[in-house]
Amino acid sequence: MVAMLAVGCSQLSNPASNEENSKNQLIVIGRRCYERGLFWGTGGDISVRLPGSKQFLIKASMTCLGDMDESKITTVNPDGLALHGPKPSHETLIHARLYGMRPEVGAILHMHSPYATAWASVGKKIPAITQQSVTLFRDMGIVPYHPVGSKELVEAVVACYQNPNTQVVLMENHGVFVLGEDLYSLLYNAEKAENTAHIAYLARDLGEPKEFDAKVVY
Repeated sequence: MVAMLAVGCSQLSNPASNEENSKNQLIVIGRRCYERGLFWGTGGDISVRLPGSKQFLIKASMTCLGDMDESKITTVNPDGLALHGPKPSHETLIHARLYGMRPEVGAILHMHSPYATAWASVGKKIPAITQQSVTLFRDMGIVPYHPVGSKELVEAVVACYQNPNTQVVLMENHGVFVLGEDLYSLLYNAEKAENTAHIAYLARDLGEPKEFDAKVVY
């Protein structure tokens, strides 16, 4: 029994095993994000920090989260350079900078969900009209349009996330960045952001929705 426990502990601390587990979880969560309409086509990206490492895994460029598998995942170093796997996402450097700056972040999503992206495209922050969104939307960032993969976009997004309370950043005419402690909290944060954006859109057809004070924890 002791020998079996020892083997189990050894496997848990094995970097190769950790990377394999992280890849499997990234595939599962990536597909769930796609099924929930947070992405379409080959757009957007998702990444996860490798346990006990400064490296991270990210979706490869020009691949679809809906049919994610290990061949579409790239291992990246802290500087945003691919170590192995296909060419990484255009926004890999943003992910690298955020992991380096925010040690509490374990996973990052760059989504093109329709309602959150609609708010971004008109240059408006998503109003915190649901109690569940108040903490997530505290100090939400919004940046003007910059071309995909440009240095200007990297610096604009990173500047917003220097605020430790910022979890969501809207990119005008582009999409949304969301942070999470791990892949599951990332998925839930992304769903919360998109659902609140949808509710806020619908509510404005009925009248002016009441917005919670984003500075107060409920």
